[in-house]
Amino acid sequence: MKLSVVIPANNEEESLGFTIRDLYRELSKEGTEHEIVVINDGSQDRTEPILQELGREIPSLRYLSNPQPNGFGFAVRRGLETFSGDAVAIFMAD
Repeated sequence: MKLSVVIPANNEEESLGFTIRDLYRELSKEGTEHEIVVINDGSQDRTEPILQELGREIPSLRYLSNPQPNGFGFAVRRGLETFSGDAVAIFMAD
């Protein structure tokens, strides 16, 4: 069974690296097949460059930019439209 973790992110440069690394470490330690899907929801800070860096480091991470209109609900919906696992969890970036 594959778990998809959807993370809506808007201006999360302060917490995103820690959150994703910690989540990946815990899921891997437990042997959980997974994907981490981050929806970048119109961030104006360094969220996207941080996601690019994390993408080179974490093989189960993928991220998408949410088109207009932006907002938490739209970001969650985009994640729910694109996950590929058997089960999904919504996880906050902070």
